[in-house]
Amino acid sequence: PVPYRNYIAQTLLGAGDDAHETFFREQLGDLDEPTLAYTQTWLPGPDVAGEARLRLDMDLSRRLRHQVRQLGVSPASLMHLAWAQVLGRLSGRDSVVFGTVLLGRLNGSEGAERTLGVFINTLPLRIDLADQSARDALSQTHRRLTGLLAHEQASLAIAQRCSALPAGAPLFSALLNYRHSAAPGEAN
Repeated sequence: PVPYRNYIAQTLLGAGDDAHETFFREQLGDLDEPTLAYTQTWLPGPDVAGEARLRLDMDLSRRLRHQVRQLGVSPASLMHLAWAQVLGRLSGRDSVVFGTVLLGRLNGSEGAERTLGVFINTLPLRIDLADQSARDALSQTHRRLTGLLAHEQASLAIAQRCSALPAGAPLFSALLNYRHSAAPGEAN
């Protein structure tokens, strides 16, 4: 294994806060209210958390993977777009922001795959849903998700600071933790 301190050192030498801030200002600079489903408010009150899990059956999973491959995007992009569509309907918004859980090892230091330790990070992803075809929305989602991966080591505080939200308002109230697992007989 590679020492975790090597990962920390590499992260500190990686993309600086300026690059992260530029990215998040472009994505969130005009965001002045969070995406809230139903009648949620961001004012302090009792927290109500929920969790839903869905495992796709093997046949549907294979067909979806085949389709997204044909379009040149990842299954993760499709699932992120599907979640954005759900949030858009529940919130009545054409542009939604939600948290996405990132592995944290994709742009990590050399040897990150052999380093013991916690790498995950949750950052906001913004998806615009209005006035575009499903194919265009999927392409946009793929571009935004790919762009976000270059900043997977950024802090949530940087993203929050780059939005136009009032202090104390949450950047998002929902998140997606997409987990890919290879189908039997497929390479991971």
